[in-house]
Amino acid sequence: MAPVTPDVSLRPVSRDNFEALMDLQLHPHQREFLASNSYSIAQASFYPNYHTRAIYAGEEVVGFMMFVVLDGSEDEAGKYSIWRFMVDCRRQGQGLGRRALQSLLDEIRSDPVACKVWISYVPGNEVASNFYASFGFVETEIDEEGEMVAVLDLQPQPALKTPPA
Repeated sequence: MAPVTPDVSLRPVSRDNFEALMDLQLHPHQREFLASNSYSIAQASFYPNYHTRAIYAGEEVVGFMMFVVLDGSEDEAGKYSIWRFMVDCRRQGQGLGRRALQSLLDEIRSDPVACKVWISYVPGNEVASNFYASFGFVETEIDEEGEMVAVLDLQPQPALKTPPA
């Protein structure tokens, strides 16, 4: 019999899950690439367009996400950026991150003006590159901090019209 896979859900960061979020860990080789969950939660408390989510597998906190609704100007309407995304090292490789990212993208898509989502990662990280590409993210450039930027276009592309023969 196959093991039961718990449901993955995203929930707001709260007093109830804060301590569990502080206990999440990354593998040693991953730590230099991601700000701590505590820093991210503090950062989000000062900026209303920063949104945090605890990733749950069933009732267990297994990860953390933070995304930003860009709001600097009219040309940023409907644009989002995923700034933090981590799954506890003890729960990586179980498909939880894939389902969490899908849930976050579904949440973003529920915004009727949502049009683009950005994410960045270390150039040459083939695992990240392939993971995000599987969701439709397209690498676009290396940013000023030396990270690869990938963009997901949420707007359906207009169908190409074939001229009559």
